[in-house]
Amino acid sequence: MDFSSSHIPPLLHKVLSGDASISETNLIVRHAHHFALVRLKQLLASGALHLHSFPVTLESTAIDCIAELFERDSEGVFIELEHFFSVEHDLSRLTNDDIIAHFRSLVFTKLKDGIFRLYRENDPVLSKILRNLKIAVDKNSNISLIERLGITYLIFSKNNAANIHLPEYPLDLLEKEVAKHYRQGESSGNFLSVVSTIFAEQDHYRRMYSLIDCAVVLKRVSASYKIPMEEIFAAEDGFLMQDIHSVVERTLIQIQRDLRKRYVESGKITDDVFKKYFSAISEMIIDAFVRSDGSEKSYDEYLQYHIKSLTYDEYRKNHRVQFEYMTKLAKKAVREQLKELL
Repeated sequence: MDFSSSHIPPLLHKVLSGDASISETNLIVRHAHHFALVRLKQLLASGALHLHSFPVTLESTAIDCIAELFERDSEGVFIELEHFFSVEHDLSRLTNDDIIAHFRSLVFTKLKDGIFRLYRENDPVLSKILRNLKIAVDKNSNISLIERLGITYLIFSKNNAANIHLPEYPLDLLEKEVAKHYRQGESSGNFLSVVSTIFAEQDHYRRMYSLIDCAVVLKRVSASYKIPMEEIFAAEDGFLMQDIHSVVERTLIQIQRDLRKRYVESGKITDDVFKKYFSAISEMIIDAFVRSDGSEKSYDEYLQYHIKSLTYDEYRKNHRVQFEYMTKLAKKAVREQLKELL
């Protein structure tokens, strides 16, 4: 399909005037989906998006995020589009280039909202951290918040000198630096102060960081350095009362018992194969839920570490169905346990 942006202005005029055919309406939806999908791929490739613990595909995520844009009222009016291109931006006064830019910006805004909704639904601990960081930002006059290409960023500079021309601070390096200074009993507000100091004392990286990556760093520090989550949240509301790492480990023990009954005791796989499967699954779960590390490792790559010389063809033929279904059950169990903390 031709996704040339030049098609967007005439399509929007028709859709908003109520003269668009079904095929033309579908076409503008597909343009929005294309913008959202390309942006999601960029965010994943850059490590700015962490969706690996979620039971979703990029295509479905893009659709879910932009769905609200195309909701209609009882008279068939596209509510969101009508408001945006009449109240906020008068479509009749915009150039074609402006229409395309505003439409892309609207899609990115909906994408951002959808991503945060995904975190709320699928990673409740990270969602909790995000919420508390937003509260802490509101209380810190030295940190400002901006939206850029559908992502929320924090600027750690009094005069908004983000030095955006410099590379981004590597997430693993920031985690190590935070761990040196962040102490037990400190809130997410203290965490932001620590990050501000780290950024202020260096000139090699830009002084801005995405809100989601800040949350990932705080989650990693809590899990890796055994800082209880209730201490991090104590200053805000003391709501989360268990350490994420212990919850994941406890759930893995339970799901290991359940899966052993289902697969080993029923004779579907041998105990030796099961042990290799579950070792790979455990690593995947830790990466996804504890570290939120955006790992690009595939299912077969996790398993190859435990079954030496395993080829991709052999994986697809002999292991894929059972291994991936077991992983799905394990991830579901962990998500449910984490939700109970909130």
